[in-house]
Amino acid sequence: MLLPEYCPVLDLKRGDVVDQRFFGIAALYDLSSGVPVEIKKTGNDNNHPFFLRSLLKPIQASIMADYNTAEFYGFSNAELAVMQASHAGETVHTELVLSILKKTGLNEKYLKCPAIFPLNPNILQPGENPKSMHNNCSAKHAMMLAVSKQLNFSLEDYTDVNHPLQKIILKKICELSEYCSQTSGDFSCMLPEEPPRSFDGCTVPVWALPFQNIANAFLKLYTNEKYSFLKSAYKENPYIIGGCDASGYRQDTHIMMLNPELISKTGAGGFLSIYNDDKKEFLLIKMAQDNNKARFLFALNILEKLGWIQNNPLDYNFYDEAGRAVGKYLANF
Repeated sequence: MLLPEYCPVLDLKRGDVVDQRFFGIAALYDLSSGVPVEIKKTGNDNNHPFFLRSLLKPIQASIMADYNTAEFYGFSNAELAVMQASHAGETVHTELVLSILKKTGLNEKYLKCPAIFPLNPNILQPGENPKSMHNNCSAKHAMMLAVSKQLNFSLEDYTDVNHPLQKIILKKICELSEYCSQTSGDFSCMLPEEPPRSFDGCTVPVWALPFQNIANAFLKLYTNEKYSFLKSAYKENPYIIGGCDASGYRQDTHIMMLNPELISKTGAGGFLSIYNDDKKEFLLIKMAQDNNKARFLFALNILEKLGWIQNNPLDYNFYDEAGRAVGKYLANF
């Protein structure tokens, strides 16, 4: 298996000297005759699989379309949005998580995601301990519990890779991405085996896909009327799908507020996906370093060059401790 070829995508220059260099891969896809086609690329993934991490959340949530789960429980658009989100753990987010659980007849005790501090550092009082609902993945877990209860699956081990819910999710990943697996042999095979598997930070299974398969999955997800209720819910709630953290607006929220036709989803490990609902194009970014600032600077430079945003609000200067601009970030796409 060839390793990915990351290339320089962002330099921090002090004068004429490159002081820091960040590496990544970026690819732009569109739908040509209904088939996802790569139209521009920086770097090369070499068909190497990457673990999607939180990038996977909209695909995991898409299993609800097969069972009319939203109608079954009467979930609101805000609840459907946060299920696909990496939220900041603010009150608006945790109240939605608790509402989802209440509609399923469950409570927070059923959540298997670890209790971690919310991404927004201003939520808890000094000395207050975090709860599972503060985890940025708690709404995804609530969604998994909802589907499990609807289908009469066990609720105690829904995060286990052999749980029927996780098998349904794997089948959906293979269906949308066109990555063949032993659990979905009736789909068009691009690769011979099940995608590589690991576990996400929130303890649920996570799978790895190459760039083309990721693009296949998101373009099918966002252009199929079957899943339009999930797309609409996400687009209508740019604050719910992120919120604010220590840096200000979370990147997904910030991007979607700049253009309401953009659907943004970040993932740990340097991932960022952005779908343009107007142009039916999909941008996928994978940084070699897990550096949120570098990823954001690179991404918004691309969005401006593509004309997906009109004005890039980010400051590309680098400042010393006295507030003087002593360097500048320069992006390459």
